[in-house]
Amino acid sequence: QSHIHSFHIANMPSADTTVSPSKGAGSMKAKMLALNSQLEDQDASISSVRTRLESMEEIVGEGGSGLEKEIQKHTKIMQERLMETINAIQEDCDHKFSLQAAENKRMQQHLSTAKRENQALTKRLVALEERVAVLELELGGDNEEDEEF
Repeated sequence: QSHIHSFHIANMPSADTTVSPSKGAGSMKAKMLALNSQLEDQDASISSVRTRLESMEEIVGEGGSGLEKEIQKHTKIMQERLMETINAIQEDCDHKFSLQAAENKRMQQHLSTAKRENQALTKRLVALEERVAVLELELGGDNEEDEEF
């Protein structure tokens, strides 16, 4: 860790290390304490970064060599989820399509039945109209015969 301390000291902003005659040795001691405190803070920060880097290297391998495997793993998971979703949607669509086809068939049968009933009623109406016409002629003919007598 001595090389770390020397690295930090060299890269730290320069502090006024000159001792003024009025402050004496006490101010140098305060500066040393402040520098030691900064070093401890930087050491803690470096340790934290090192820990995070090591945990990342455990996942992706040193130098990122395992990154492709990790990406493939997550991609495979996402593909499986996507396929499950697509299959569920497909099954739902198939079910709705079969329900609609059954409803269409039912409606077609209902329409055919209604057409047959309409044709039968039309024939019956025509027959009744003919019957009324015949009855009107018969009744009309009876009235004419009565008037002649």
